Amino acid sequence: MTSFTIARRRAKNSILAVSIFMVVMLLLSACGGDPQTQQKADASKTDLNRLISQAQGIGVPTTILKPIIQQESAITNTRAPFTIFSGQPATDYYSNLTQRYQLLTVQVRGLETQVTQQYDYQAALDIQDLENALAQRQAQNFTEAKTFANQLKQYQNQLAKAQYPKDYTQISTNAKQSTLALHLLGPAYNDLVTMQGNIKQLHASHVDTTALNQQYQQGLQLFRNASKPEDFSQLISQLTTQLQATEDFSTQAIPYIGAAKLQEFSADLVQLKQYDQNTASYQQRLNADQTALAQAKSISDYLKVSSQIDHDISSVQYAMTSGYASYVLKQYNQEVASWGNSHQYHDPVDGQAYNLDYEYGAYGTGPDGNAALQYAQSTQQPSDFQAAVDVINGNLLHLRAMEADYSDKTPYNQSHAADIQLMKHYNVYGPNSGQVLVVSLIEQTLRYYNNGKLIRSFHVVTGQYMKPSPPGFWSIILRQSPTKFKSSEPQSSVFWYPPTPIQYALEYHSGGYFFHDAWWRADFGPGNNFPHNDSSGTTSFNDNGSHGCVNMNTNDIAWLYPQISYGASVIMY
Repeated sequence: MTSFTIARRRAKNSILAVSIFMVVMLLLSACGGDPQTQQKADASKTDLNRLISQAQGIGVPTTILKPIIQQESAITNTRAPFTIFSGQPATDYYSNLTQRYQLLTVQVRGLETQVTQQYDYQAALDIQDLENALAQRQAQNFTEAKTFANQLKQYQNQLAKAQYPKDYTQISTNAKQSTLALHLLGPAYNDLVTMQGNIKQLHASHVDTTALNQQYQQGLQLFRNASKPEDFSQLISQLTTQLQATEDFSTQAIPYIGAAKLQEFSADLVQLKQYDQNTASYQQRLNADQTALAQAKSISDYLKVSSQIDHDISSVQYAMTSGYASYVLKQYNQEVASWGNSHQYHDPVDGQAYNLDYEYGAYGTGPDGNAALQYAQSTQQPSDFQAAVDVINGNLLHLRAMEADYSDKTPYNQSHAADIQLMKHYNVYGPNSGQVLVVSLIEQTLRYYNNGKLIRSFHVVTGQYMKPSPPGFWSIILRQSPTKFKSSEPQSSVFWYPPTPIQYALEYHSGGYFFHDAWWRADFGPGNNFPHNDSSGTTSFNDNGSHGCVNMNTNDIAWLYPQISYGASVIMY
């Protein structure tokens, strides 16, 4: 081979090597695109992963984040397009990748905000449930409720400081546990009362009850120290076992206990007559039980008689409980009608006469008792009848406070006896009792108390005849400033209103019942909850009372709003 041939071959190899190198470089350029664009996509992915990790860390459930995580995985598993002639498709690919990662990042931030708001609201509702359960136990004068009052205050303080979903989740969990414990407190107490009654009966029958008394005292101490649902559950289980043992033991004193039970049976029938219930069939059972007890000779006889008496007493309890619920409801309805008919507002604008206690009538709390009683009649459970009685008595308590306040000539900007009576009833009066907003419907007045002291009073406008504000014991569950109210009624409804800007809003009852500014009104105070002419110029929005909210002068609520925190008590009567 000549030197010339070798030189030509080397030249061809060099050209081939350069060509291969250029093709490789071109391919790498086409696959990779602009390195800065790729780096930006990688950075966007890193930001997204960091934000997802942060969201999980503050308590956003993984199940909610899962769709975003799946979308990220699907994006990550795609590959850049391959082309020989240009790097632009790969550059576009990484630009698109960056946009998609950034869009998912925005979605994660939105989920953080949404979940935080939802859990915040749920925690406030759970605290309100706890507050209502606590108020019921406090009204029943349970000293053990103090433990739960301290828990409630702790949860309210935590709610005020909470920032993240995990904070609100923990508050909700704790509040629900405390509420459940308060519900279990009642059955545990009833078991203790039953055991104490059995011991008294045995003692009256000259039976040695020393051991039983020791068991009762131990149970009572456990009851007073209980603070969690499991404490009460364990106590109830223990008492159930002890009650069964007590029942077995009581067979030694059946003759004496039988006589005592018959006296109880007889007293129940007297009470049943007062509730306008037919007692004829129960009287026949009582007579038969008295005869059977007198004729009993053996333990077997006494056991049989005792069992029958227990059955008869049990059968009368339903009639007793349902009869009492019907009796109390009848009393309530009669009092609402009687007092309202004799205490009316004669409206100079439309010429109509309105009962001053209309908030307790057909459009207000009147149907509440009927609904509760009907539900109890459908379940036939004594506890449901008792719940109906509690509802009716609660409404009756507030009605009578209104009646008393009507006759109270104390100026509106001073403490009223009815305010103090209700605050004491709900244990929110005195040092360390916190913030209480008391609304007198008869005076159209709001009085703000803090730790039992009257701080300031305001004239307000409450719900009109067809849309009354709900009497009861409530609490602040939502604060908004500013916000916009939108009507839940169709535009064809007389209660419809256009979207309305509101500067200050404090929700005191679920369903959209707020204290808020009413800049469309000039007049507040007595009479303005009925049809009237407003001094600023009468319109269809200021010529009557509200739709259930408590309307306030803008300057008044601008002062009040910063003072009032979540969980502040609200009494409306």
